Amino acid sequence: MKIILLEKIEKLGSLGDQVEVKNGYARNYLLPTGKALRATEENIKYFEEKASELKKKNDKDVKEANKLLDKITGKIFIVIRQAGENGQLFGSVTTRDIANLLKNNGIDHINKNQVSLIEPIKALGIVDVKINLHAEASTTIKINIARTEEEAELQERGEAVSSDDNQLDEDAVMDVFDEGVEAEIDEEVTDEANDESSEVSDDEKIESKEAAEEIKKDEIKE
Repeated sequence: MKIILLEKIEKLGSLGDQVEVKNGYARNYLLPTGKALRATEENIKYFEEKASELKKKNDKDVKEANKLLDKITGKIFIVIRQAGENGQLFGSVTTRDIANLLKNNGIDHINKNQVSLIEPIKALGIVDVKINLHAEASTTIKINIARTEEEAELQERGEAVSSDDNQLDEDAVMDVFDEGVEAEIDEEVTDEANDESSEVSDDEKIESKEAAEEIKKDEIKE
């Protein structure tokens, strides 16, 4: 389908360009969002009459978008989520979540369609996210996903310790503790066994001595 672009579209063209696109792309996205018109004779004439006005509106939109860029460029926004020991989130952070996050931080002119994610965020950490404020104005923000505010601060400083590392330390302590206990038990058991062995030997000596005395008495009687 041939269309007239009403704004710059990345990898497609600039305001006023007439380009060929797939029918589905035009019907499902470009036309309903007001980013383009069908390139009919009527629409071409309309665009030529409104070109100057449309260009002024586009320039105004770009200017407003650039103002908003100054508020968010380079900033880090924290998202608190529950996660497992391996850092995997119980759920995920989506474009809608990020748009709502920005809105909660006083930036309410961005919707989920302006947030670029290849796929939802599914793990703890700091992630770069592209925000498209306008076809000619975009920036990157950082999303810091953590279990707590304290953990987010550690991650931002690059000092976060993973749960796996903590678990390894705990396991190491337990192993040393357990080995110490086993050693003490082994020593106690060995000592007890030696004591019992000594007691048995003494009893055997006494019994042997008594038996010898009895034999000696019998010989004297005879």
